[in-house]
Amino acid sequence: MKSLQFDRRLGLCCLLLAAASILLHARAIGFDFVDFDDTTILLAHPNLYDENSLPSSLFEIFVGYLPREEPLLLRDLSWALDARIFGFDNPLGYHLGNVLLNAINVCLLFLFLNRATRRWEFALVVAAIFATLPIHVEPVSWVMGRKDLLSAFFVLAALLAQSAELESQDPRPRRRFHALGLLFTGLALFSKMGAVALVPVLALHRIFQPYLDGSRPANQPLEFRATLARTLPKLIPHALLSCAIVVWYGRMVSAAGVTGWRGLGPTDPEHILNILRFTPLVIGRYLKQIFWTSQPSLYYRWPHVEIPLTGLEMLSSGLIAAGVAAAVLYCLRRRRDLAFYLLAFLAFLVPYLNLIYIGIWSADRYVYLSSFCLIALAVSVLLELAERFQGPARLALLTLLVGFGLNAVAYTFQHQGVWRDSESLWKYEAYRDEPSLLSIQALAKLHLKRADSESDATRRASLVTQSRREIARGFAREKALGRVSAPYATSEQLQLANFHDLLGRLDILEQAPVARRIEHFEAAYALAPTRSNSLMLAGAYFELGNRSAEPARAELLRRSRDYFMEYVEFSSSDRLLREESLALLARNYPPPPPFPQDRFDQTRSAITP
Repeated sequence: MKSLQFDRRLGLCCLLLAAASILLHARAIGFDFVDFDDTTILLAHPNLYDENSLPSSLFEIFVGYLPREEPLLLRDLSWALDARIFGFDNPLGYHLGNVLLNAINVCLLFLFLNRATRRWEFALVVAAIFATLPIHVEPVSWVMGRKDLLSAFFVLAALLAQSAELESQDPRPRRRFHALGLLFTGLALFSKMGAVALVPVLALHRIFQPYLDGSRPANQPLEFRATLARTLPKLIPHALLSCAIVVWYGRMVSAAGVTGWRGLGPTDPEHILNILRFTPLVIGRYLKQIFWTSQPSLYYRWPHVEIPLTGLEMLSSGLIAAGVAAAVLYCLRRRRDLAFYLLAFLAFLVPYLNLIYIGIWSADRYVYLSSFCLIALAVSVLLELAERFQGPARLALLTLLVGFGLNAVAYTFQHQGVWRDSESLWKYEAYRDEPSLLSIQALAKLHLKRADSESDATRRASLVTQSRREIARGFAREKALGRVSAPYATSEQLQLANFHDLLGRLDILEQAPVARRIEHFEAAYALAPTRSNSLMLAGAYFELGNRSAEPARAELLRRSRDYFMEYVEFSSSDRLLREESLALLARNYPPPPPFPQDRFDQTRSAITP
């Protein structure tokens, strides 16, 4: 009877946590797509998420559309199901899936902590605070957050399975739970590559489990060699599976042209120095954003390889590093019951340290799951202090805990509105205290797109003016950043090129002279020779050539063809883009002139598989 009551209590806690989480994030279900990865990763690939045929989606996801930019098979499968049920271009299904997944993750976290610590009150408090954190708004409210939510689901499932394995005394259930943990490890990685941290986290869990559940005193020495001898063999299959998936994924994205061009390699001394300097600052930002959220951002521009750190920032980096090291040493010596949370948090961060440079040093979505580790640490300390103190002091601590939760709920609800649609997001991002060039460029682009579809001349002129105003603000912001030359390909370089590209597109909209458009597109291409810039230059020279007389016409059309070949090269790794390139090639450069048949065939063969 006692066991049944205990199970009922757990079930009731899960029900309340899930209901509260869904209620808090329910407004996100009605949000739209946003023009940042939603369009390029999801909406640009109806073949992957076929609303009319799930078998067709499965073939494209697992066979037909490889390699591709983000071959996250489980994430893509979940989107395919959303598209089949709700419709490909209906945002409701994708947002509903995120909200439900987040609620399930809150429950899984509660169940894992309850089983690992045997303290259901502690597990409930940590899970409840986890459900309210404003730093979670981004992955829950953004369609692209699906990979973070899905990988967190399988990571927590793997930890829960391992907890059951360690608790079980019967060999057969232990083997089943171990096999489940191995399965969940693979599924987590197929949801997001950041889950590569799961194996070391599982190892930490095995090592510190006796301290977590209280079966061994927190200050009792760790039998390091004996513990490793018991732990490592159990996780060899997980490590081998993780390595195989990571190698496969690396080959896929390399073949798609995603990696290998952004800058210094992982062993370059300058890059290693940047990692050592930036990582403590990133940890400091996460601590602040988890416990006192202020102006969350889709794209934090700092720390940055092109923006030198000040003396104070360098000092802060050193102090944070020393503080983290001291906390780790203290937990390993005196509070081994807390060591798991601290070391697991650091392990979860490793995939995001830019060991292979990607350019984003910190993002709220990166700590979606690992935030529970810091919350668990803080709650443990506060509850211990509350037990030691009496009267007003104890009441003050509990009030602090409740106040933090209520403030988090209010901020989370308020900040969700930022993600309602592209306009809400980019207006917020572009007018933060420290706006990124990305956000200013995106807002200018949004005004341009609306101007392009606006039939009213007055309204169109107003939108064009707003777009030009944002572009001017972007150039001013770029100068204020104080960027210096660095051996990396950065977002700021791309966004600066995009400002010139937008000026050229505005000239097209206002029917400015073609030569002036070319000037802007050439400036954009010089800063960042991208697929879009190549295509715009090809089109501008094509239009100018067709308006010119010989011999200028032939030279201008040759330039058009050369830039189009650049566009072809950028498109060659993506099947849909390749088909689009072929169609444009046949339509814009058909034989006879401007090109002889042999040159047309040469161009065609360059992109024909």
